[in-house]
Amino acid sequence: KLFRNTKMPLFPRSSFRSSKKPPKRKISSSLPNISSLDETVYSVDDLKLDTGPVRLKLGRYDMVFEQGRWVQYSEDGLQVTSGVSTDAIRSRDPVASKLEQQNAQLLEENNLLKLKIELLLDMLTASNADFTAQSKELQAYRKTHS
Repeated sequence: KLFRNTKMPLFPRSSFRSSKKPPKRKISSSLPNISSLDETVYSVDDLKLDTGPVRLKLGRYDMVFEQGRWVQYSEDGLQVTSGVSTDAIRSRDPVASKLEQQNAQLLEENNLLKLKIELLLDMLTASNADFTAQSKELQAYRKTHS
């Protein structure tokens, strides 16, 4: 009864006044649209990006991807090899060769560990099945001899 006559609005109306939003700006008709421009004003080639061939510097190798193949250049910019495959480059680099050997060894080890895990899971499954069968036999024996 004490609070019945008291008016305390939870959200006063003065804080919820909506303000008018400014109208959206229209695109000025004075700005030219690329599609509406005459071909004499611009060329399609002007709009294209010419990035050139892909260049890559890895360690002491400066490689350029040209016509679907990697071409190796020296630091002077002279072409060292023409269209060398990546296998040929790896065979000349002792670090890459060593890393490939380590990778092959680790893959073999990984496969062996996967095989061991599979074997252990099979053994666990068989052990669990034996335990379940024995517990059922024990329950049956207890029922008959109790």
